[in-house]
Amino acid sequence: MPRLLLLALALGALGCAQPRDARFASASAGPRYFGDVTPPADNTLTYNNGAEPEGIDPGVISGQPDGRVARAIFEGLTTPNPRTLEPEPGQAYRWEVSADGLTYTFHLRPGLVWSNGAPLGAEDFRWSWIRVLRPETASRYASFLYPVRGAEDFNHGRIRDERQVGIQAPDDSTFVVTLAAPTPYFLFLTEYYTLLPVPRAVIERQGPRWTRPEHIVGNGPFVLRSWRQGDRLVFDKNPRYWDAARVRLDHVVALSLEDLNTCVNLYKAGVVDWNPSGYVPSQFIPYLREYSDYRGGTYQAVAYYSINVTRKPFDNVWVRRALAFAMDRDAIARGLLKGSRMPWGNLVPMGYPGYPRPPGQTYDPARARDCMARAGFPGGRGFPTISILFNTSEDGKRIAEAVQSMWSRTLGIHVEVLNQEWGSYLQATVALQYDVARRSWVGDYLDPTTFLGTMKSGDGNNRTGWSDAHYDGLLRAAAVELDPEKRMRTLAQAEALLLDQAPVIPIYHFATSEMVKPYVRGIEDTPLDVHPLKYVWIDRGWSRRLAAAR
Repeated sequence: MPRLLLLALALGALGCAQPRDARFASASAGPRYFGDVTPPADNTLTYNNGAEPEGIDPGVISGQPDGRVARAIFEGLTTPNPRTLEPEPGQAYRWEVSADGLTYTFHLRPGLVWSNGAPLGAEDFRWSWIRVLRPETASRYASFLYPVRGAEDFNHGRIRDERQVGIQAPDDSTFVVTLAAPTPYFLFLTEYYTLLPVPRAVIERQGPRWTRPEHIVGNGPFVLRSWRQGDRLVFDKNPRYWDAARVRLDHVVALSLEDLNTCVNLYKAGVVDWNPSGYVPSQFIPYLREYSDYRGGTYQAVAYYSINVTRKPFDNVWVRRALAFAMDRDAIARGLLKGSRMPWGNLVPMGYPGYPRPPGQTYDPARARDCMARAGFPGGRGFPTISILFNTSEDGKRIAEAVQSMWSRTLGIHVEVLNQEWGSYLQATVALQYDVARRSWVGDYLDPTTFLGTMKSGDGNNRTGWSDAHYDGLLRAAAVELDPEKRMRTLAQAEALLLDQAPVIPIYHFATSEMVKPYVRGIEDTPLDVHPLKYVWIDRGWSRRLAAAR
């Protein structure tokens, strides 16, 4: 049966019924798998990409669904190792770092071209990085380039000559970056989607329409063939990619699915080969853990509520502290989410060696009520009705309703919950059109600043309106500190200040919970839940090899 015709079955009463025929692996045959394990007829990977991408322009996007698409179409100077995510040669085949750690010289591969056959050189990278820094681009990740000399001043309009920024292309194959201070994680930034090259000629010719399938030009392992809004994006292998011989998938289908039950049913029916982390209903996880195609583990990501401090009464730190102390994280993570998450009171997750994590926010109803009284609202009297904003998500709704009850019971205040689809939700948080909003952050590189940097004054990912000169100063001091131990202590001081001022309320530490068909190879467990599709392939002989190994 064609895989797409299985959609009707998937949306039917599949539920958790037992497998019906030989296509389903049984317990007596060895490992148990959840649903159909028939490989696709061709080298096509179908996966759930989650919410409809807000956009796919690498220099502007900031969402995880958007990033997966951008990474398929484009490639940076470096590319992440599929297991460790350590930077490996990408468009640059080698690089040197000066003895003082300030100058990086990248050497591009000879013969690089865009997917339309146009030559690609160092100037494309220079123009793309400067574009991210231009104020009119409004890149939410412009701060990624702030370690570069002159980048922050250029982004804020304090200097206007792009030649004063430490980004140069002295010839077609050489790209030179000069930093303001040594940055231990700089190479990790070069593999991130914000710093991917984009086609200047296409952008200048097509304007905002340049990312449409009929216009978009990339330099990565895949090209975008079609994009049906609210349904799917379809990619084909890019024959002009420098490492095309190593790409084993001919096509990739990324479905735009937010309903978690539908995600699981499509996976069971065999329509979906990979259901990434975050798209498995938490109440199903205890059951799905029994199957061999379920994968779980911790990774560097945190869910939290952000508070719009530009609105009253949230400009009062005692109000923010009251909300933080009234959050029962254990009840949410271990109870509501069935132990699929770890309660977490810090913004920085685990997994950073040498980082002396400060004490996190805790659940303390008595202190919460005291803080509310200090704010001038004893017992919640006189406190206005507030709302919790969340994007379309079953877990997001359940958590919001649980917190609604906690804050009402503990603080005596009236709380409403407000749901918006992904695009509207993003726009509302960026424009500070909310009271309290559900947020999450997945580390972009392996350093605590990937979390702490989002809360700097004016950072495009701050979205709280919170600004603290002391906090900013601590991050600046850490950026130029050469002693690794002292640098980590300074960052921990910054996090302690942030948690005390409470513009964010951490809730839980993410854990991966994904479903991967046994015939899908190359999707590895990684610390940032990033999976380069370049290395993924379909193993049609998986069952024979499994049987031979028993």
